[in-house]
Amino acid sequence: MEDNQYGSKMNKHALRITDLTAGYGEDTAVLQGISLSLEKGQILCIVGESGSGKTSVIRAITGWEDLQVREGSIEVWENEISRLSFKERRKLLGRTIGYIPQNPAGSFNPIRKYEPQIREMLASHDTRYVRSEVEKAFARMGLDSPGSLLGSRPYELSGGMNQRVAIAAVMLLEPSILLCDEPTSALDVMTANLVKDEFIRLNKERGTSILMVTHNLGLANIMADSIAIMKRGRIVESGDTEKVMCNPTDDYTKRLIGDIFSL
Repeated sequence: MEDNQYGSKMNKHALRITDLTAGYGEDTAVLQGISLSLEKGQILCIVGESGSGKTSVIRAITGWEDLQVREGSIEVWENEISRLSFKERRKLLGRTIGYIPQNPAGSFNPIRKYEPQIREMLASHDTRYVRSEVEKAFARMGLDSPGSLLGSRPYELSGGMNQRVAIAAVMLLEPSILLCDEPTSALDVMTANLVKDEFIRLNKERGTSILMVTHNLGLANIMADSIAIMKRGRIVESGDTEKVMCNPTDDYTKRLIGDIFSL
């Protein structure tokens, strides 16, 4: 991570959201009074059904241009970012905040080879391109023949393979905070497990703080140190994973847990 105002991480919250209310244009707020804290080296999962506002939390952090923060604050390594301009917020993406959207493959030009695109991406974040490290990152995503894959073009591969390449590329920057928006939802079970294991490895070996939004409470139960349950733009329950899973207090949380064991 670069040596700047976001670079000193000792004894700091990685991410803190306080009383956040946000909406798209003049529409009704899609996030209402959201408060969350992601500690250094922690995995936090936000769980909820489609339309609950999970993705809007990620967009508020990354500075989605159409989403307006109306109240509250967002801090990254205890630096307030919610009042930064769109351009200033985007500068954080890369080595401070890694972002894996629902369709990360869309970040590639489909007709250009992967190698020059990844080289340019790393250069834009002042990171040296080392082919062997890129190949290792590909291999950890379960991608066969990573050397020859660098000479391929996105349109030549399946959507799942493109997604794995995109996730590997984001991880090459070694961000201190990783934001993940349903990163395994479009993958088969075996591939999803590879991606999940890579997230856990980054967390354990590099201390990467991870905020993941997902509809899959079972996945959150396996990965997360803490869980926040969202419904209709609000957090209805949050806490340590074991506490939420073993002793839920909200009826909605109880239903989600019941759905897991009824499968």
